[in-house]
Amino acid sequence: MKLKELASRLGIEFRGDADTEILMPAPIEAAGPGTVIFVANEKYAPMLTTTTASCVIVPLAFAERAKCPVLLSANPYYDFARVLEIFFPAHRPPPGIDPSARVATDASIGAEASIGAHVAIGARVRIGKNAVLHPHATIYPGVTIGDDFVCHSQASIREGVSIGNRVTILNGAVIGADGFGFGEHAGGLFKIPQVGTVVLEDDVEIGANSTVDRATIGATILHRGVKLDNQVHIGHNCEIGEYSRFAAQVGIAGSVKIGQWCQFGGNSGCADHVVIGDRVMVAAKSGIHADVASDSVIGGVPAGDIRHWRRYSMALPRLPELIRRMRAIEDRIERLLKPGS
Repeated sequence: MKLKELASRLGIEFRGDADTEILMPAPIEAAGPGTVIFVANEKYAPMLTTTTASCVIVPLAFAERAKCPVLLSANPYYDFARVLEIFFPAHRPPPGIDPSARVATDASIGAEASIGAHVAIGARVRIGKNAVLHPHATIYPGVTIGDDFVCHSQASIREGVSIGNRVTILNGAVIGADGFGFGEHAGGLFKIPQVGTVVLEDDVEIGANSTVDRATIGATILHRGVKLDNQVHIGHNCEIGEYSRFAAQVGIAGSVKIGQWCQFGGNSGCADHVVIGDRVMVAAKSGIHADVASDSVIGGVPAGDIRHWRRYSMALPRLPELIRRMRAIEDRIERLLKPGS
């Protein structure tokens, strides 16, 4: 499309030839004629003078340094994401219910829904408008779902779960499986019934093969805008604050309370009944065993202040050398203190 059309669809100002042809977005290292890129960081700003891209999305402060037409953006990263959506719209099958789908007679499906092959929708299910359920998705009885829901293949939504608007469930995820609750009795284990539910508020996204367990009693709650990467586990009775994000393979044990805008690095974990404040950042592979105050940046096992973790992480490879030196010093002191030496 033309530069002027792209600017109009984004609702932002442009500078340069309005008829510049934009063929596709591209990463900055693969830019060429016909592409649009973005530069949001001073680190990459020198490339504005050498790029062969036809257009670049930049903040106003970088505009004069570009040698090609520009789109002026308060947040280039955000507007580049919108460009990706324009040029590569998400696949959406046409509305309708595939003949192989099984929909309970008392289920309510909103307008413009697309129900794929072999989808199963149980009794008393309520789904809002514009839903897309891809093949082999399973919705158990008594589930309530808002508008603009997207559920990919092989995902399962268990009984009684409540889901808000604009929620996306990726392939193989399970929402509302039993929490991990067992007790000891008479030399064996007995299962504690998991009779609670899961609540996913608006704009939540659940990654592929991730799991959110139902509460023992009450609800496991993911508040508005929470994002789970692939293979993330949220235990029973957890409560996750708005817009918190979890990278792949994070594991959160039961009854953990996490604040707003937190970030968990990949393969990190948290013990049960921990309380974590707002805006906490957790380094990858960290293990949390105690409460964490708001605005903390933590890392390590057990997790602590990131500055301390960085220091002992740097010292760790030197431990064998330090031990050898310490033994040599001890041997020398022992010889000096030996009678007659």
